[in-house]
Amino acid sequence: MTTGTWLRISLQRYVLTSLLGWAIAVAVLPRADDSFGEVFVAGMRLGLIGVPLLTIATMFVIILLAGRRFEPPDGGIQRIQGGWMVVLPLLLPLPAGMLMPLSYLVMVGTQLVYVFWVLPCQDARDTADVLVSLTDPAVPAEQRVRIARAVAGLRSRPVMEALVDAATGEEPEVTEAALETLCTVWKRDRVIAEDLLLRLRPDDQDRIRALEVRIRSPW
Repeated sequence: MTTGTWLRISLQRYVLTSLLGWAIAVAVLPRADDSFGEVFVAGMRLGLIGVPLLTIATMFVIILLAGRRFEPPDGGIQRIQGGWMVVLPLLLPLPAGMLMPLSYLVMVGTQLVYVFWVLPCQDARDTADVLVSLTDPAVPAEQRVRIARAVAGLRSRPVMEALVDAATGEEPEVTEAALETLCTVWKRDRVIAEDLLLRLRPDDQDRIRALEVRIRSPW
């Protein structure tokens, strides 16, 4: 999907998720028999002031993450690469959260639900499917060459592993395309994971070392 469509869907889902969190947060506000008015006012302030401000701050983070939505996650339940940063806007209302700790915890839970289960991740899933076909011998070599070159803008661990696997294959054109992409990415990042480098053929390792980039040990 396009960036605009992804941002629109992300906003729509966040608004619905935050409104649900707001309703739960208001429901758990401390109550007394004679303080219904105070609870109502506190709940309205939380909703009419807190939710819009939190939405603006969260969408700012989402905009920063838009370029990472094609990166398949490294593992765990995180929807997209770097999605944990969506929780950072909760640092802004932290002082107010000290006054209403239970409601603040509900809002924290709402952000986590959004990150792990609601944030759109179809682009990341599509990339993961494409990476599987990169090393699938049933896929035509021309298509795998195009895939190897198309992922040059990505840099996450699953992408690098798929490219290394393709670079050690039997078909020369696919191997060369994967190596060219690896050179492009590693030259741009100026660092190479040593375990990935050692999985390449000796001649290809020398080619990568000639880039004069730093080799980082994973241990």
